[in-house]
Amino acid sequence: MTHVLEVRDLRVEAATQSADLLLVDGADLRVARGEIVGVVGESGCGKSTLVRTLIGMLESNVEVTAGEVSLLGDTVLAPGRDTTARIRGSKVGTVFQDAARSLDPLFKIRFQLREVLARHLPDLTAEQAADRMAAVLRRMGIDEVDRVLDSHPHQLSGGLRQRVAIAIAVITDPALVLADECTTALDVTTQAEVVSLFRDLVRDTGVGLVFITHDLLLASDLCDRIAVMYGGQVVETGPTAEVLENPRHPFTAGLLASVPSWSAEGPLVGIPGSAPRVTTEFRGCRFADRCARVSDRCRDDVGWTGGREDGVRCVHPLDGTADRAHDAAGSVPAAGKEELMAEEERR
Repeated sequence: MTHVLEVRDLRVEAATQSADLLLVDGADLRVARGEIVGVVGESGCGKSTLVRTLIGMLESNVEVTAGEVSLLGDTVLAPGRDTTARIRGSKVGTVFQDAARSLDPLFKIRFQLREVLARHLPDLTAEQAADRMAAVLRRMGIDEVDRVLDSHPHQLSGGLRQRVAIAIAVITDPALVLADECTTALDVTTQAEVVSLFRDLVRDTGVGLVFITHDLLLASDLCDRIAVMYGGQVVETGPTAEVLENPRHPFTAGLLASVPSWSAEGPLVGIPGSAPRVTTEFRGCRFADRCARVSDRCRDDVGWTGGREDGVRCVHPLDGTADRAHDAAGSVPAAGKEELMAEEERR
């Protein structure tokens, strides 16, 4: 299988006054042509940092210290190497969470689309550029093309602004699109429309799509594969149905258990505690302090079970469904943990 994007053992560090932080640690991600890969996790887990790293948009105190990123087989990012500027906007399009901040309020949409084409496809004639702008807006499901082109961003609804932001990301026919929480600020109906738009875009053009979200239901509706992130690490990967129907990492199970349901009785289930502040000195499982299955083995460096393509980063992965929600939410009594760990050892 030809991969549009390959991220191998990526490590991103940030230098702060108090400590050197690990923002992304040993991340692996692969996206094939015509494939939608969802990256899910709670706020602060490293999802957006991963996206910004892939396009070389990091703060001055943040750097890649290990691993590499390849696009269409060419290494574009590694320690001491960064050629993302030449592929950003041309081979890789990015859609950010807030379309209002992605669009320049001072210029009409026509100018902003034309500016992208002038930067990345300078050989287009004025007529060709006009045709391409109209075509990409129609692909976004926009009927009033001329009105939108002649509008400033504030004159458009939130849904239309997000469609325009997506149009800007794909107008150069990139091989890869990164969508970073781009449906968060939209109402449910508009979210569904944008998800359908992405699905059609991938089907019709064969572009690879990385869909960043904290919404598991949205990911389940759109994505072919899922990578779950926690504490800067990818902790579980696999086909969407397999990960969501048979989660193996306690954090994944906890996320699923905390999704509200119309049919559920009783209080909402949450994951106790909070995510750790991960420094370069941190060792062991990032989820250990919040996990009911924790043992001494979890305090060491935790490897993969089942490989990085379809595996889990956990020494006590789940393999049943009966008590998954209670276990992940930390409801296993402390007195019963030793018995649980003994059972795991026997397996």
